[in-house]
Amino acid sequence: MSSSAWQKIHPHLFLLQDSCKVYALQGPEGTLLINAGTGLAADQLAEVARDKPVTVLLTHHFRDHTDGALRLHQAGATILGPYWDQEYLLDPDQHFRERQFWNSYDNRWDRFSPVRPLPVSGWMMDYEKRTIAGLEIEVVPTPGATNGASTYLVRLEDRCLAFVGELICAHGRTGRLAPLQYNYNDLSGAVNLWHSANRLLEAGVDILLPSLGQPLHEPIAALRALRENLKLLEQISPGFADQLQDPDEDDIEEVLPHLYRSKYAGAETHFIVSASGKVLSLDYGYNTATYVQPGKQHLSNRRPLLHGLRGLKKHLGVERIDTTLVTHFHDDHVNGIPLLQRVCGTQVWAGAHFSDILEHPSRHDRPCLWHEPIAVSRHLPNATTVYWENIPITLYPMSGHTRFATLVCMEIDGKRVAHTGDQIFFRTASGMAFEPGAPLFTNHVYKNGLDMGCYSQVLADLRRFQPEWILTGHTHPYQTCPEWYAAIERGARAFDEVHRSLMLLDDDDAHFGPESQGGKLKPYQLPLPAGGVAEFTGWILNPFPSPQKATIRLVAAADWESQELAVDLGPRQQKAIRIAITPPAGSRCRRQPIGLELQVGGRPFGQVSEALVTVGYARF
Repeated sequence: MSSSAWQKIHPHLFLLQDSCKVYALQGPEGTLLINAGTGLAADQLAEVARDKPVTVLLTHHFRDHTDGALRLHQAGATILGPYWDQEYLLDPDQHFRERQFWNSYDNRWDRFSPVRPLPVSGWMMDYEKRTIAGLEIEVVPTPGATNGASTYLVRLEDRCLAFVGELICAHGRTGRLAPLQYNYNDLSGAVNLWHSANRLLEAGVDILLPSLGQPLHEPIAALRALRENLKLLEQISPGFADQLQDPDEDDIEEVLPHLYRSKYAGAETHFIVSASGKVLSLDYGYNTATYVQPGKQHLSNRRPLLHGLRGLKKHLGVERIDTTLVTHFHDDHVNGIPLLQRVCGTQVWAGAHFSDILEHPSRHDRPCLWHEPIAVSRHLPNATTVYWENIPITLYPMSGHTRFATLVCMEIDGKRVAHTGDQIFFRTASGMAFEPGAPLFTNHVYKNGLDMGCYSQVLADLRRFQPEWILTGHTHPYQTCPEWYAAIERGARAFDEVHRSLMLLDDDDAHFGPESQGGKLKPYQLPLPAGGVAEFTGWILNPFPSPQKATIRLVAAADWESQELAVDLGPRQQKAIRIAITPPAGSRCRRQPIGLELQVGGRPFGQVSEALVTVGYARF
């Protein structure tokens, strides 16, 4: 290949035609390559590298853009990728092993991901600003072709260059529509593309540099034309255009003078604003206004985006969220918190009894876990009043929807306000959050952990506090009334009666409670890349109303060697355990299930819990 393979389009910007356009941008301390194609650039790297470090930024996971990262890495380049496409880039074996093929209505183009692991050494995070090769780079989330796709903005002299991947390929056009059909016959990706184009319009870019087209020097006109042309899909998919609604800048609404809610949060997010202008959010989850996730609940599909900040700035002149108080651990309530921590330096407060599940999610086996560890600044004790900016806050343990939750009681603007998380909802004829006569929907989820009497307990705490306003995880705020307490009481009584009618839960019965869980192992996911002993903590429960001796051991493949331990248990006692199992020397396995076998009082209960162990692999 001759030196003419690189097309010079600016004194420091070059283009190479491969399976996609590969751009080379020379900075004062190195060279940036945008996408890798098949790796042809590796043969011509010296022409643009100038004996300085080379860094490759991948915009999305499609293998016509990424496979060449192997050759470029061998040539000495550092490879960085978009965080939300990481699973496809690092571990294709596991991705294709997990991918559903039969009876699948999941049309994501994730089969067009790499077929071999790529040497990605770091991640470009949404909204991140960082310096690479002496160039200032900003990451803009631009889902479309993939729901993890990103655009990289680079300031070069007085111009803003936007490396947009395949978001746009020509004036008003995108390269391929097929990847925009995430689910069976839908156009979710096209909705995301509409919003992504708008983010770039707001960013004030001067030139668009697509991976499947030529540079576009009139970006505003090109992006506006793309958004207009996307409306044409209405002609073949009636109702599609109804989804193309830009959220207004006023993305919060007032509840009380110092209490607001996000209008575009998937799970309710509320903001308390102090007299000094600081902001505390109650939870912080998905943005549903400018991002449509594929129907399949997969890690890469659950991408958080900022919300509420525009309204806070417009109405109150504040630009950051200082603190987040977590009501419970579920992903739809917490997945935006790591983003806030990166962008705003937000501190996190959470109940002490469930902080561990936020900080170490892989240790736990519970529904709706968010994969990113969340650093908790304050582990708040229950039944103890703490203050945030002179606002008193008291937490009470709350079991029902989940044991890893708190009832939050506050005083705001002279009003008693309680946040009940996802614990208490009502089936109303009008669709309102509550109306007299509406029955309680307990929203209990057994695998989240719950106890008999859990709704009666929260009712007792609410009656003691006497809230005037109720915030929840999934309804508009509303005011209380006497019938509200009566409805909860009826539901709480029914919860216990139904379980005692359907299960053997009497005092003299052998049972593990309504959760029906005889034990737990932690961590649930245990990686042993270098091999060695698999050590677990956890707990077991005595199902009998009398003291008993229990025997436990771990069960795996026949050649694994487990401890066998005897444990003394009091009546109905839950007791912590520590136990280990050893795989054979030289073992290699992915997600080997390990069962916890329990015998109590001479009665076998089988394998009451499990954990997963990976041995000899770098990735779990």
